[in-house]
Parts: sequence; structure tokens; C-alpha cells
Amino acid sequence: MNEEKNEETGKNYFTGILTSLVVGLSAGFILGILFAPKSGKETRKEIKEKSEEVISKGKEELGKVTDKTKEYMDRSKVKLAELKSRSEDFIEKSRGKITDISRATGSGVKEAGDKVKKVIKKGKAKAKKVEEDLS
Repeated sequence: MNEEKNEETGKNYFTGILTSLVVGLSAGFILGILFAPKSGKETRKEIKEKSEEVISKGKEELGKVTDKTKEYMDRSKVKLAELKSRSEDFIEKSRGKITDISRATGSGVKEAGDKVKKVIKKGKAKAKKVEEDLS
């Protein structure tokens, strides 16, 4: 179906058009029956039959819409559960990787710190020696 949307509000015109169509058809039908050259008994019987038919079709369509809605809800629940499971797996893997990286960098940082301390100590010793040689 072709669904037009109001550019300003983004609302869907389809529902309004469909409602107007149904109301117009119903009013035309009722007026047609009322002004038809039939007896009152026949007219009332026909109105009753047509009303029951419209109600029956309405219930049938409502059932279809309800079934579709339930179907979409069930699909949505399944998809949501899948996404939740995937995100939990991703979070758990990420935690593991962060722990591994922190362990690896933690020991590497300590080793680098020790090396830097040794270099600074050697540098100070050489600077002191140079200072002594110059004095």
C-alpha cells in the first residue's frame, strides 16, 4: 500500500483515509437501504443481516491483526534474547582481553621502570665521574 506522510508532522495519512472510506461506505449503505422501496420489515431484516456481516468481518480482521501482532512480539522477544546473549558474550570476551592486556602491560611497565631506573643510575654515576674529572 502506498503510505503518504505529512512532511511537517510525519503522521501517516493512510489511517485517516481508510477510516473515512469505511464510514462513508457504511453511511451510503445505510441510506441506500433506508430509501429503497422495500417494506420496513424487509429493510430491518436486511440491515440486521448486513450489520452482523460487518461485525463478523470486523472480528475476523481484528483476529488477524491480533495474530500478526503476537507474531511480531514473539519474533521481537527472540531477537532481543539473541542480542542480549551476544552482548553478554562480547562483554565477557572484552573483560578477558582487558585483564590480559592489563597483566601484560603491568609486567612490561614494571620491567621498563626497572630498566629506566638502571639507566638513570648509570647516567648519574657517569655525570658524577665527568664532574669529578672536570674539577
